[in-house]
Amino acid sequence: MQNTIHGLIKKRGEIAGQHKAAAKALDALKADLDAIDRALVLCGYEDDPKAIAPRGKYKQLFGRNELKLTIINMLREAPADDEAIAAQIIASKGWGDDVHADVLKRVRHAIQRQQKDGHVVQDFGPDGCLWKLAP
Repeated sequence: MQNTIHGLIKKRGEIAGQHKAAAKALDALKADLDAIDRALVLCGYEDDPKAIAPRGKYKQLFGRNELKLTIINMLREAPADDEAIAAQIIASKGWGDDVHADVLKRVRHAIQRQQKDGHVVQDFGPDGCLWKLAP
């Protein structure tokens, strides 16, 4: 029983140290926000700075031109719809279904950009709306 108590005391001390460090970091972030809020007011910002929505980090899934080139290579093999392209990318990367909506959104945007550039066209055939490389 003494070993258990000793282990719990040690673990509590570790967690208390992490909590103290996190609280210190939180105080520093609050001070930074207050300083930025004051600077905004000094620069003439008239709205409430606290109303500015917090931003999350951008999750980079693809390298430069990687998505565009992947889509083009897939369409070289056969016409496909955006759902199939997204599913194939997720499978080839070994990702789970938790990123499906994000990848599908990015695939659709990439296809629309490629359509504007004239690289891909829609093919309205018996299989529905498929994307294929422009002739």
